[in-house]
Amino acid sequence: MDVQFMNESRSAGVRFPDSKEQEQTYGIDPRLLVWVKNNVEGCPQTLGEFADIISLDRWKVNRSKSTKGYDTPAWLVEKKGDFSMIGEMKELQYLRLQEIEIDDFSFLTRCKKLQMLDLQHTNFSDCSLLEGLPELKKAYLPPRSRLIHTEVLDALLGKAETLDIEIPKPFYRDEDFQDIEIVDGKDVHLSYEGDEKVRFVQVDFSGKEPSAWSDFCYDEEDCWLLMGEEQKEELADQLADAVRKGKVNGFWLSQEPWGEGHSLCAEFALGWAALFYDADDEGYCYSIHNADYDTVEILAPVEVGGQSPVPKMMATEDMELVAKILKHFLKTGQLCSGTRWVKEG
Repeated sequence: MDVQFMNESRSAGVRFPDSKEQEQTYGIDPRLLVWVKNNVEGCPQTLGEFADIISLDRWKVNRSKSTKGYDTPAWLVEKKGDFSMIGEMKELQYLRLQEIEIDDFSFLTRCKKLQMLDLQHTNFSDCSLLEGLPELKKAYLPPRSRLIHTEVLDALLGKAETLDIEIPKPFYRDEDFQDIEIVDGKDVHLSYEGDEKVRFVQVDFSGKEPSAWSDFCYDEEDCWLLMGEEQKEELADQLADAVRKGKVNGFWLSQEPWGEGHSLCAEFALGWAALFYDADDEGYCYSIHNADYDTVEILAPVEVGGQSPVPKMMATEDMELVAKILKHFLKTGQLCSGTRWVKEG
């Protein structure tokens, strides 16, 4: 067989059964694999077919019912967190990756033909990577407070007349939160007209209610207060377990007879929880404090009432912590010692 033909065939992804060469494998995050299949209505079988992809849109959904051509080739191995295959898309011109966190965006520097890039709702931060994209004409980036090497960004904008970069203004600004205070749960005393007990509870479960909650009536005054201690403990345990498993949309634990206020509340979305006490007798509100964030300008995916965005600084991904706080509050009507809260008033 002609040597040149063999080399060309190998580069096109053709397998030779009698070859003793170990075929190279490539890792790919399963989410990226789904996006690729949705965008090209199938799965590329060779690196060459990956290189020919022109557009990759995180939100595109393939409506075809056919599964023909969707088989993943053996050389492509699912590896969570690995998005490096985007760098193999040498012809890529359009890339939209919304609502995703990626550890390493360096694959961008290999996509030399990129013209439109949307990373607005990702954790992208390193503007120096944009310097290696000579064809870039339009980019959507996260808020400036989250970006590094912004001097590179400013330099690119200064010399490229055709480059348009949109950076959103933050929903909240740090300068508007000058009066907040971070406090320990042990230093907060909560009560309603001098009574610390939880009297009213309401829970919005995602899916089927746990067994002990199926007969619980939310419509009665003092629905929690009037139960026996053993029943309360069983309900608290099942609620905490549902929180850990992501089976709760929200809960309200109130010190008022009808749950109209003085409540420890939580709302959940996409693995995040906004946990807050609405107002104490002095008018102060308390939100869980996330020490991983020192700015209110980065938003969590959870919203209060489906309308009010919550900063990640005032939300948590730690469902074990949420379970601990709710069980303690149901038992004592107080915030846990050792937990940190943002105090506003």
